Amino acid sequence: MWRWRWKRCDGWEAAPETVGGVGQDGFVDQHCGGVVTGHPADQAVQAFWEETADLFSFEPGRVNLRAPRSRLVLTVAEALIQGGMEQSSIHINARLHLPGSYDGLSQRWDILVIDDGFPVAAIDLRALTGSGSTNNRANRMKEIVGQSINVARAYAHPSVEAFRPALGQALLLEETDQSTTPRKRQSDLANFQPMSVLDELGAFFRRLRSDGQYDAVWYLTARNSPDAEVREPDPEMGLTAFVSIMIERIAAVREARDGQGLSAADLGELLTQRDDLKLGRTIAEREDVAGVVAGISSVDSGRVAVDFDVIQRRRQIVAELRQLILNSNTTETEIQKMIGKRYWIFGGQYVGVLERRQIITLDEYDVPLICADRSIHIIELKRPKHKLVREHRNHQIVSNEVHEAVAQCMNYVRGFDELGAAHQTYYHNELGLDLDFRRARGTVIIGHPELSASDEVSREQIEQTIRSYNAHLSRVQVITFADLVDSAERALAFEAEEHS
Repeated sequence: MWRWRWKRCDGWEAAPETVGGVGQDGFVDQHCGGVVTGHPADQAVQAFWEETADLFSFEPGRVNLRAPRSRLVLTVAEALIQGGMEQSSIHINARLHLPGSYDGLSQRWDILVIDDGFPVAAIDLRALTGSGSTNNRANRMKEIVGQSINVARAYAHPSVEAFRPALGQALLLEETDQSTTPRKRQSDLANFQPMSVLDELGAFFRRLRSDGQYDAVWYLTARNSPDAEVREPDPEMGLTAFVSIMIERIAAVREARDGQGLSAADLGELLTQRDDLKLGRTIAEREDVAGVVAGISSVDSGRVAVDFDVIQRRRQIVAELRQLILNSNTTETEIQKMIGKRYWIFGGQYVGVLERRQIITLDEYDVPLICADRSIHIIELKRPKHKLVREHRNHQIVSNEVHEAVAQCMNYVRGFDELGAAHQTYYHNELGLDLDFRRARGTVIIGHPELSASDEVSREQIEQTIRSYNAHLSRVQVITFADLVDSAERALAFEAEEHS
């Protein structure tokens, strides 16, 4: 049973048509008044009937009037504030721009909740009165559905679905003999039961909520009389439930937004980019991609979409790396620049690339990877065109270039063994780096079978020779650029299958 404090405000003025927060003078808790016990919308509905009566005397048959229902709009706003919403974030009679919607135009909403330019809720309020309660119900129902579909289309891409504003629909139905009496009509459907307009609208709203077209519905009815009392045919679509659901849904939108610092401009850019590849690049190329993924992945569909977009972008990067490697004139510096901080190319056991390339005195590393256990794995890059094997006494052995690269990498590992403990303490105390320099490992990436194979030496012989060579090494291994790229592509293909 409602027992809200309600102050009558005879000096109330309608909110301005321009977008803006609800001012103090716009709320019903100003100016004066005795306390009334009952539904908080009782006096707003009574005022609605008084004002519509005056308008109907000049414009018979007019329905869905905006000005008289402004007091009902303020009732919703007041309820949201009492539920914990900030007054400054509530905007009356405002427009929401929807660049990705079907018409690409802005829509006017009776209430918008906006945080720093970021829409988190939109509420529409309608009224069916007099003959309009029966004759115009079909048009109102179509408008209500069309409005939600337009918003859904704007936020249809799973990567922005988590940021769809909470949608609320409120409707006042005048109780008359026409609206409360089951209508007699013919139907070819078996077991057809005639329904009143009142019940028909209730079923309509329940379907909208069930299908997720609207998050919350406030469905109220009242007779047209000076002492009208509000009825709510379904408690699950009453004002209490409406406010509770809207606040919960707004909190979810805010959490998704705050989780990765998305601004209104960022959201607008994402909504505008309907092309999956462009959207994927926008996300994958952001410096705070981890934060973006965290925010969008607040829903399962958002996580799947972002993962898929990132995978597609990474596939393109691996393809570009393959082309660079197959160019015989490519240098280590060019490959190192292409790899950059893309540690994922080397496998899932790595979590980053160390910013400093010089850790142990006298040594400088091409790609110092950070492992999941915080240990270090040194990557030593050599040219793709380097010779991989040579013939020795009727057999193939690794080339001198491979021997020299492995010796270089072994020296790096030995440096960590001898000086790593002291450096680990120093870096922890001075730079706050929590790394484990003990038992570091290394990998030499050199050559490419397609650039080294010949009529005398097949790719299979090259791979067997390197595999035999690696079998006698400890904490250092040799792989070719073909191994690196093939491994990255297989990992991405597996991820894509998991998300398909």
